[in-house]
Amino acid sequence: MQTISRYMLVQLILFAISVAVSLAVAVWLAQSLRFVDMIVNDGLPASTFFYFIILLMPYFLVIVIPVATFCSVLFIYNKMNTDSELVVLKAAGFSQFQLAKPGILLGALSMLTVVAINFYFLPVSYREFRELQHFFRDNLSPVLLKAGKFNTLNDEYTIYFKEKTPAGELKGLLVHDSSTPGVNVTYIADTGALLKEDDDFRAVLWDASRQEVDPLTGRMSIAYSDKYILKFGDINQEEGDRWLKPRERFLHELLFPDSSDSRDVANHDKLVAAGHYRIASPLFTLAMAFIALACLLSGEFSRRGYLGRIMVAITFMGIMMLAMFLLKDIAEKNKNFVPLLYIWPLVVILASIFFINKRKKRKSKINTHTDKPNQDPISFGNAPNIKSKRTT
Repeated sequence: MQTISRYMLVQLILFAISVAVSLAVAVWLAQSLRFVDMIVNDGLPASTFFYFIILLMPYFLVIVIPVATFCSVLFIYNKMNTDSELVVLKAAGFSQFQLAKPGILLGALSMLTVVAINFYFLPVSYREFRELQHFFRDNLSPVLLKAGKFNTLNDEYTIYFKEKTPAGELKGLLVHDSSTPGVNVTYIADTGALLKEDDDFRAVLWDASRQEVDPLTGRMSIAYSDKYILKFGDINQEEGDRWLKPRERFLHELLFPDSSDSRDVANHDKLVAAGHYRIASPLFTLAMAFIALACLLSGEFSRRGYLGRIMVAITFMGIMMLAMFLLKDIAEKNKNFVPLLYIWPLVVILASIFFINKRKKRKSKINTHTDKPNQDPISFGNAPNIKSKRTT
């Protein structure tokens, strides 16, 4: 690789990384707000919070890498155009392909990165994220019970409390037990705590009352005690009952759904379309680099800047992204449109190559001078040649 190409590639990679990190952090902050409540109000450990966000990072990168690639090519090549560096390189004999080569290499590196994320890191990380989410939400860990709300456990127990202290104590606790058919028991306590030992959930109530209504007579009996211990038993759900979403599946699980699973059969077209989109999205990343190259390398040098070309590139980039998302939704509903997921980015790449290699024909200057040897550049028509006589 030539020194100038290596220099351009390094500049492109550094700028692309900076843009990708900035966009990923912005998306990370926006998405992390929904987990902050778990730390502030529910006592979820901060380490678990950061682990949640790290597991979502591959999904964020798949979104920001194409945009970062486009922005890097657009910015670096526009800077070199503005500084007349590309003009000097063209005058030095660099072809259009040699000038575009660093941008194409950046697009190829970004494409390979998206391939690695789509085929391995995304399903692995998102599956782990969903399993943790399933553990905290569906297994009903005490730290996720909401204050001021009625929390239902397995449709048998309902827990309500006003507030939770930093020590984990629950103030104004109410527990309604309907685990025994035909018998409803309500416990009310000033303070209490929820504990978990292996798969056994327990509620410890202090200064509590037990209220029960006799279903035959309708009379209510109330009993008071300094301490009640309620055992909820094993309320875990089987992991096998959870259906894997498309983001959690590996490529072969998307392209070849389980025919014995009724939910896979019902979502067959959606899963297959998601698998093909996972294959085609790296081409979409490469196409983003080609769009920026086509807009900035085609045409002649302009001293007035390239704002118009930049706006055209951004417009085409927006159309490209919108078309890919629309094609994905259409392919999920009709599998006959799946080939368009591959055709669309390939058409964009080929069209960009055409415009990169296209050169405007320069108008040749026509010599306005006549070839007649006896006609002077300045003519006085057919005036006679006057010879001056020398006087003596």
